Amino acid sequence: MNSGPFETGGKLSSMHSAKDHRLIVRARVQGMRIAGIWQVLLPFSRNIQKVNITTLPEDGFEQVTIALRPTPREVLDLIVTRFNNMPWVTSTTLC
Repeated sequence: MNSGPFETGGKLSSMHSAKDHRLIVRARVQGMRIAGIWQVLLPFSRNIQKVNITTLPEDGFEQVTIALRPTPREVLDLIVTRFNNMPWVTSTTLC
């Protein structure tokens, strides 16, 4: 299980109908598992607007930014939990 941090950009209500959210998942350079990302996201594909994968070699990280449509809190929590259970994930940020 990942002991990496889970961060939020602010207080989240039970339903996010007012705005979209982003989920940022980070791993060490060459530690990102693309198949693992899709394994987590596939059941929630209707909630996803865009996925952007970036390498930040100067920081030593690779990063996946997932743009989400308005999504119920319990679904967001489930996605975050699934990412945090992957040993290669160093941090998960919901904003």
